Amino acid sequence: MIQRIQSLFLLLALICMSIFYFVPFGSLEMQTESGITDISMGLYGINFGEEHYSTLPLLILLSFVVLMLLVTIFMYRHRILQIRICIFNLILTLGCSGLAFFFLYQASEKFATNYHTSILVILPIVATVFIALAIRGIAKDEALIRSIDRIR
Repeated sequence: MIQRIQSLFLLLALICMSIFYFVPFGSLEMQTESGITDISMGLYGINFGEEHYSTLPLLILLSFVVLMLLVTIFMYRHRILQIRICIFNLILTLGCSGLAFFFLYQASEKFATNYHTSILVILPIVATVFIALAIRGIAKDEALIRSIDRIR
């Protein structure tokens, strides 16, 4: 039921997290013989010379968050379960944001460089707001259904 406002909020959160999944969220400033080079840091990490830095845990967590958001959209008949999954997804989305900053910081420490974040690093926070709005809408629907059952 995509016409419900909470389903639209969940769809917008899914779009935000999908964009965060596919677009690099930061870069590292590397000193080379030819000058300063910016290396994009996305979900697969970076390769610099012989050293490699992987962000595989973030890839796995984001895959799980996107999958759970997709499943939650189609659970409109089970509102209580949908609220519980949304709360769990809200916590995981905040974890994605923290993990992205952690990996940027750790990579900059490993390679002794500076890091720069792109504007896309706020997408998990925006998705968190959309999930919170969806939880509020689902709770209103559940309250409406319970009040109608009381009248009968």
